[in-house]
Amino acid sequence: MCGVIRQREMVRDTNNQASGIDTQLVQRIRRNQWTGAIINLAPSALWLGVFFIVPLAVMFFFSFGERGAFGEVLLAGENLGIQQYRRFFISDGATLVTALWATAAWLIETVTPGIESLSTTRPTPYVRLLFKSIAYGILATVISFIIGYPIAYYIGHVAPDKYQNLLVVLVILPFWASFLVRIYAIQLLLSTNSVLMRALSTLPFVEQEVSLMYSQFAVLLGLVYIWIPFMILPVYSSIEEIDFTLQEAAMDLGADRFQAFYRVIFPQSKPGVMAGSVLVFIPSTGAYVIPELLGGTDSQMIGNFIASQFGSAGNWPLGAAGAFVLMGVMLLSIAAYQRGGGELG
Repeated sequence: MCGVIRQREMVRDTNNQASGIDTQLVQRIRRNQWTGAIINLAPSALWLGVFFIVPLAVMFFFSFGERGAFGEVLLAGENLGIQQYRRFFISDGATLVTALWATAAWLIETVTPGIESLSTTRPTPYVRLLFKSIAYGILATVISFIIGYPIAYYIGHVAPDKYQNLLVVLVILPFWASFLVRIYAIQLLLSTNSVLMRALSTLPFVEQEVSLMYSQFAVLLGLVYIWIPFMILPVYSSIEEIDFTLQEAAMDLGADRFQAFYRVIFPQSKPGVMAGSVLVFIPSTGAYVIPELLGGTDSQMIGNFIASQFGSAGNWPLGAAGAFVLMGVMLLSIAAYQRGGGELG
């Protein structure tokens, strides 16, 4: 019996010592802010480094290599250079100045139908695909703004308070379904035998057995449908915080309803508009699945080109270069957002 009591006391003393050590360790960590910060950030930093920074650095290194005869990546000293970026931007036999002028001329000719050819040199197909993707991103952003702003304004200001949460849930409701399921839903909607297409075919000016699938319209519709909630939610968040008594004060001072909205309300909602524009433009420009499933041969985007280089084409260096060019476009859009946000502030 005495041995059992003595053993229990030893266990109790050991636990007390361990508890004291743990308490001292916790207090020491609390006193040293750097130690606590390192312990808190270490898991996420390790995850981010292993699964994001390291692969990104490898791809960046690959973008300076060359493709071998059998699809391997050549990274020896004589193979390293900017040849993949040059191939992306500059046609064979052209100079940088010629390539810049060819790109500018092609853009002018594209936005100005009927104009005479300004340059005999054409930009590379990769540059044309990049600007085509940017155009898709801009169109998707503008359409999302035109449709999404009134919806956000209604939810944030016009709708009764008891229905606002329900309307917000309806906006985010599509996220409850898989991304691919929503794309397949658009395929069913635009196919020849869908209810919508049958209804449209009854109109006299619509061709029979019409289908909008595998077209630029289908791609644009998919981009807007998928990403428009990212426009509505930030705008709604900004509108919800606006003091609408300022609009009433502006109208009391002689402004009509449109002037009060344009000069008082809309400027206060610009942070939400800018945030929503970035959130729609970036994924729309780099889209891969939507043009792959809804678009045709004339609706491919830069994301499809990058995927093909890592897949069927087996040219990882060129695909990596294209990926970093696209990343540069994304960073420019984020920089524009930050600059605009700073001006607004």
